[in-house]
Amino acid sequence: MLVAAAVVMTGSAYATSGAPPARAADPVGTPLVRETFTGATAPEFTGYDRACLTGAPAGAPPPGDHALGGCPAEEIGPVPPLDAAPHGYLLLTDDGHNESAAALYNHALPASEGLDVTFDTWQYGYNPNDGPPADGISFFLVNGDVNLTVPGAFGGSLGYAKKQTTPNITPDAPFIDGVAGGYLGVGLDVLGNYFADTEQRGYSCENQPSPAGLPSMNADYYERGPNMVTLRGPGNGIDGYCYITATTDFPHSQPPTKPWPSNLPGELQGPTTSLPAGVSPAEAERLLDESRRRINVRITPTPDPRVIVTVDFNDGTGPHQVLDVPAPMPIPPTYKFGFAASTGDFDDVHLVRNVVINSDEPLPRLNLVKQVAEPRPAHLTVGDDVHYQYVVTNSGAVPITGLVVHDPVVGPVSCPTTTLAVDETVTCTATYTVTPADVARGFIENTAVATGEANGVPVASEPSSEHLDLVEPPSLDLEKLVDTPGPFVAGDTVRYSYLVTNTGGVTLHDVRITDDHVRDITCEATTLAPAGSPGDSTTCEGTYVIAQADAFDGLVTNTAVASGVADGRTITSPPAQQTILVGAPRLTLRKRLLTPGPHFAGDTVKYKYVVTNAGSLALHDVAVIDDRVARVTCEMTSLEPGQSTVCFGTYRITEQDASLGEVTNIAQAGGVDSRGNMVVSDFATVTFRVCKKPPVCKKAPVTGWRDADYLEW
Repeated sequence: MLVAAAVVMTGSAYATSGAPPARAADPVGTPLVRETFTGATAPEFTGYDRACLTGAPAGAPPPGDHALGGCPAEEIGPVPPLDAAPHGYLLLTDDGHNESAAALYNHALPASEGLDVTFDTWQYGYNPNDGPPADGISFFLVNGDVNLTVPGAFGGSLGYAKKQTTPNITPDAPFIDGVAGGYLGVGLDVLGNYFADTEQRGYSCENQPSPAGLPSMNADYYERGPNMVTLRGPGNGIDGYCYITATTDFPHSQPPTKPWPSNLPGELQGPTTSLPAGVSPAEAERLLDESRRRINVRITPTPDPRVIVTVDFNDGTGPHQVLDVPAPMPIPPTYKFGFAASTGDFDDVHLVRNVVINSDEPLPRLNLVKQVAEPRPAHLTVGDDVHYQYVVTNSGAVPITGLVVHDPVVGPVSCPTTTLAVDETVTCTATYTVTPADVARGFIENTAVATGEANGVPVASEPSSEHLDLVEPPSLDLEKLVDTPGPFVAGDTVRYSYLVTNTGGVTLHDVRITDDHVRDITCEATTLAPAGSPGDSTTCEGTYVIAQADAFDGLVTNTAVASGVADGRTITSPPAQQTILVGAPRLTLRKRLLTPGPHFAGDTVKYKYVVTNAGSLALHDVAVIDDRVARVTCEMTSLEPGQSTVCFGTYRITEQDASLGEVTNIAQAGGVDSRGNMVVSDFATVTFRVCKKPPVCKKAPVTGWRDADYLEW
């Protein structure tokens, strides 16, 4: 049986005005997509819900997926004029409440040499009297083997991740799926909800939560991270889409204030709030330029791919690299992508323009990627169909004619064209029917090669292979528990238990646990039967002694991975992480000069010290040492957690101090915990000015000095 279908990808010419490079230097990769969205059509893209083109005559976008066309004549807020080609935009939302839209590119792009994506965004127009601007724009990549016709959930999920419909009202409400086959979501997040795990975005992400905390059923404004670029990872349905990183300086701890602060050097939100009545398309384009932001997202090639995000805030300071992190693994063979935006109780106008996509590094002269189209059957048997896709790109300087894809196992492959233009990518297809011999072998393995001619010279791609197991592939699952009850302090022994389960279709041998803290882990069994069989799981145990460094950190976070061997290959589980809180002894010291200035040689000054037990253990023999004060006397020398004591000391100013012009002294508090460990505070320093004779000194602060009368805690 053979079923053939194909799509052809060609890009419109990039706009002359404001054409961006993909990086600070000219891109070096192979061109893959060019779309300005300035015209009346964008045939390679599918619109979803109210997505439309302001370059087209006024229209009415239907619900769901549709060809991109005109926008409704009655738009809310400072929307660019309609029927404005060649000065148009992709309009995702106007300034109305509770709107959502997406533009989807449902054609596979090769991923082997990375991806370099540049596009312009506009987020502007909200009324400050109505609250903050919202929600934001997302750019997302999905596995190229899915059929991308529907985005994910909107709201704080920005069309990429999933959400629960009414988490504040009905905790058991059904989930709305995230985008199918999601690989990477880039949230250009003005409101800040994409950063947080509210709306259940963190569901199934206990080991990789947002810094704002685990999923909350009650979304709180102060959990948001406004004006942030946030990355979320792979997901499908209601699983995954976990937080990766964001533009904040507090990735693993509470910030000093909320909402969470962003370290972006500019604003994603543009300053435009209105456009003149009857403004021309060209004049609107000029007026809106101050709200344009240029975004570049790069995924570098394997073996060590990274995600690098750069933003040009259009403020004259040039592009700023704002994120650089390892890319989620594994990298898919191909990508598809989309843009999405939404509003809710708060609103904004969301526009996109000037999409330029290249491979990060040049593709081979003729490039071929072979993959199995989604959805893949879970269990293949005789007579089942396997649908293959062959993504072919011409990265050379001349057209390729006589294009053919050869797959001797599958048979004839159907391509939409036999001539491949320069920088053109096509998807060829074929369907293979599983045979009894395939089932007996346990897998299907086949290799394809694309061939053609360039100016009469034969060219061929590198071979591209696909291995498809006909049994459930080997896999492991690991659960980790803390068996020892807390609270914990330094020196305690903590016992961990691990449940290892074979979730695959083959027997696993040499099963073991690797933990970055726990050593000498023992398992009841080291061979596990296939999933669903007796003996498909085992329990392991190990211990860890809490170190003094853990106590000072206040916690122990350790990560474990289970592994086993099947057919000579090592299979590993997803990592399992566990965090326990550890009581950390801690002292703080505050110091103040009580004697007002001016100060002269021979004067005696008095200091006040406040010592606080800021830890979770009682301390005794509490004392203060000062390098200038011979004796510091404290009201209490034993402190329970949270208690403070006041101490005093004096110092007589010397002639040497007067000749130096100042006195600087350093103090430190110390105490002993119940285990005999010494606990010390940070140093506290006070500096005051010393005058040589009265006419020289004044009561007002002097430049370069801190007058003692004005010292504060």
